[in-house]
Amino acid sequence: MFKIKEIDTFIVQVPLKVPLKMSGVYIEHCDNMVVKVTADNGKIGWGEAPYAPFFNGETSIGMRAAVNFMKQRLIGVEVIDTDEIKNILAVTIYGNSGAKSAIDMALYDLYGKTLDKPLYEILGGSKREKVPMIWLIAGGEDEFKLLRERIDLGFVSYKLKIGASDVMKDIDRAYQAQKILDHDYKLSADANQGFNREDALTFASKTGDIGLDFYEQPVNGNDVESMVECNETSYAPLGVDEGIHNIHDIKIHHEKKAAEGGSLKMIKFGGVSQLFEAANLMHSLGMHINLAGKAANTSIGSAAIAHFTRSLPSLEWDASLSSQYLADDIVRNAVQVEDGYIMTPEDGPGLGINIDEEKFKKYTVSH
Repeated sequence: MFKIKEIDTFIVQVPLKVPLKMSGVYIEHCDNMVVKVTADNGKIGWGEAPYAPFFNGETSIGMRAAVNFMKQRLIGVEVIDTDEIKNILAVTIYGNSGAKSAIDMALYDLYGKTLDKPLYEILGGSKREKVPMIWLIAGGEDEFKLLRERIDLGFVSYKLKIGASDVMKDIDRAYQAQKILDHDYKLSADANQGFNREDALTFASKTGDIGLDFYEQPVNGNDVESMVECNETSYAPLGVDEGIHNIHDIKIHHEKKAAEGGSLKMIKFGGVSQLFEAANLMHSLGMHINLAGKAANTSIGSAAIAHFTRSLPSLEWDASLSSQYLADDIVRNAVQVEDGYIMTPEDGPGLGINIDEEKFKKYTVSH
C-alpha cells in the first residue's frame, strides 16, 4: 500500500477560551505532541496525543522522545493494510500508549488518503449520522453562565467536573446544574479520581434525585473495590475511565460489577484497532460506552474522534470533543459542532482535515 518515508514530531500549545479546572489539574492551554508521517507515495498523515502524566504517565516531551526512538524501526516499513498497524507499532517500544496512538492515528489517516476514503469508511462504515457532544461544566465563576449559553446554542449533553473541591460543594453544584437543565438534557458527573472513598460514597448517596446519566471515576483507578461499593450505592450508573487501559481492566470492572460503562480514549489503548476491540467487548457485555479526547486535542485528534463516533458499535454515553475549548486551532477546517452534535470533517479522505501551516508554526513550541 505505502512505505513510511519520514516521521516528524512537534509540540503544539494552543490557549483555551476559558481555563478548565479538574481534579488536581488547572489547564490554560493544550500541550500536545503532533506526529507527521510522510509516505513514499507523497501523501502525509497526521496524528496527535495530549500531555497526560496523571492519566497514562506520558508528557508531550516524553512522547516526542519516544516517537523519535520508535521511528528508527519504522522508516522504510511497508503498510499493506490496517490490520498490520497494531503489530508494526507493538515491537518498536514497550508501553508508551500515547506516543503509539499518535503514530497509529497518522497511519490510519495515510491509509484513508491512499484509498481516497474517509476514516469512518475504513473503520467499517457509518452506523449513525451524528452523536451529541458532551459540554464540560468545569468550575469557575462563570460555569453556569457558560452552561446557559450552551443551552441556547443547542447542546443536549453535559458533564459536571467534580472532585477538585469539597464534596458538599460539588453536590450543590450538581443540583444547580440540574435546576438550570430542568431534566430536559443529559447530565453526568466526573470526579477524575478526585474523591477518597468516603467522599465518593457521599456524592453517590446524596445525588439520587438529580437524575445523573452516569457518575464517572470517583476514586483512584486502581481502587476497584471502592468502585464496587460506589456502584452499589450510587443512584446513577458508575462509569470507569482512568481505571481501564486494556481489555483485562474492562473484564475486571464488569465481572466485579465495579462499573456499568466506561470512557474510551486513544491514548489509553495505544491505537485505533485496540480502541475498537475494547468497544466491541464493552458492547457485547452490555456496558455503556463514552468516547473522549483528553483536554485538549486540536482538530487533528478531534477529527479522529468524530470518525469514531460514526463507527463504534454503540455510544449511549455520547462523546467529548475537547478542541471546542480552544481559542484557536491548527487546521483550516476545525471540527464543528452543530446544534450540539459532532460533525465529521468531509474536506478530504482520511481524517478529512487540512493543516493551516501558518497557525501550526505559530503554536509549535521549541524545547
